[in-house]
Amino acid sequence: MSLTRALNSAYSGLSSSSYRADIASSNIANANSPDYVRRSVITAENTVGGKGNGVRIVGVERAQDYELSRLRRDANAAAGRSDILASTYTQLNRELGEPGDAYGLFAAYENLESSLRDLSVTPESPALQNSVLSASREIVDQFNSLSIQNNERRVRADDNIARDVDSVNSALNRLHELNGDIAGFREGEGGAAALEDERQSLINTISEIIPVKDIRRDGGVVDIVSTGGVFLLSSGSVKPLEFSAVGTIGPTSDYATGVGNLSGLRVGDQDLTPGQGGSFSVSSGRLAGYFAVRDNIVPAFSAQLDSLAGDLITRVSQDAIDPTKLPGDPGLFTDAGAAFDPLNTVGAAGRLRLNAAIDTVQGGVASRIRDGIGATTQGPSGQADILNGILGALTSRTAAPSETALNGNFSTSELIAGITSIIGENRVRNDALSAGATARANLLTDAEFEAGGVDTDNELQSLLLIEQSYAANARVIQTVGDMMDRLLQI
Repeated sequence: MSLTRALNSAYSGLSSSSYRADIASSNIANANSPDYVRRSVITAENTVGGKGNGVRIVGVERAQDYELSRLRRDANAAAGRSDILASTYTQLNRELGEPGDAYGLFAAYENLESSLRDLSVTPESPALQNSVLSASREIVDQFNSLSIQNNERRVRADDNIARDVDSVNSALNRLHELNGDIAGFREGEGGAAALEDERQSLINTISEIIPVKDIRRDGGVVDIVSTGGVFLLSSGSVKPLEFSAVGTIGPTSDYATGVGNLSGLRVGDQDLTPGQGGSFSVSSGRLAGYFAVRDNIVPAFSAQLDSLAGDLITRVSQDAIDPTKLPGDPGLFTDAGAAFDPLNTVGAAGRLRLNAAIDTVQGGVASRIRDGIGATTQGPSGQADILNGILGALTSRTAAPSETALNGNFSTSELIAGITSIIGENRVRNDALSAGATARANLLTDAEFEAGGVDTDNELQSLLLIEQSYAANARVIQTVGDMMDRLLQI
């Protein structure tokens, strides 16, 4: 080997060692940085004229297991949907209340029955009459409040969909830019690694909202496609998600029937709306969770509440209970001041009102609870026939309305208990699904970190080897220099 080739080899070794030290130190510095993937320098023998001439840097390799990353992203998408569903059922379960709770709709039903029993024993007591009046108001307030909360919950879900759609579209546009920047680097060039980290972070963000696959193309660029097969980023162009928030959602708003102008999810001509059974429908990710809340879970719960409200109005409005009111008129509870129309059930929970004839806030008289809605004068103080009739109507078992999803005959308390049980079972089931999905996502996250994370101990050992290599190459240069000095002295 000539002295010149020896120097070239040593200089290339110094350059390689310096670059490897830079990469190793970067690995150590970013050991705890999210989405950072361990780097390693790829080298190869440099040849000139068929002879060895030192070492050359081929590129920088990112230690990423792409298949493992895709599995982890799918698991995160499933966990995102499950978490939203579990959280929604937990909220509904808490608002309804359960047997033994001091709050919620179930407790309001129990308080009404208890106060009616007390008054039926001592019907002359103004305090007990006011107690029934207060319990009746509490039931009305509970139904009205739940109806409002349900509408607000659907609006929030709609707004969250719009927010996440904007996030996906912003990420897709940034991915498009990164594709161009990465393609500008030579394959394996170290400068592209940081851009690829950012790109993977953006893909992670998108996949939590809507599950996607990344397809690697020549030049280091990637295409993004939904799991249903719809391209969101392809051939250098972005295909944005399309969705419009409506701002206001009423009790009758329904995406499937087009009432309320609720928006679906589209990409161009392709319908991705979750829960609609289409070929491209999204079935996982946060978007699927929010659509389920807006279009399925909350509407079903609202229908159950509306059927409960209608059942309550109908029970206490029977003409046989109160001979003082006109036939067909409402009793203790009304549908916005009128009798309940079984053909107009939707929104009944929000329209439930206390009869103005007994509501002191509306100018009514509390004693009419005992004497009858149409009473013009106070009746006998010990009269309890109407009270017993109302109590009997509440406690008698009748066929459950179809919207409750219950079969058989139930009293009012049994109806609310049955619906509470359904919501509770859904909560427990979705809590279990959420816990399982989260555990799987965590396991895959740990596995992905093991495959591509930074082991600082190994990196420190590598630095020691790099230091030895650097010193050896420096020693070669020094030796060649001494030899050249000796030659010049001859």
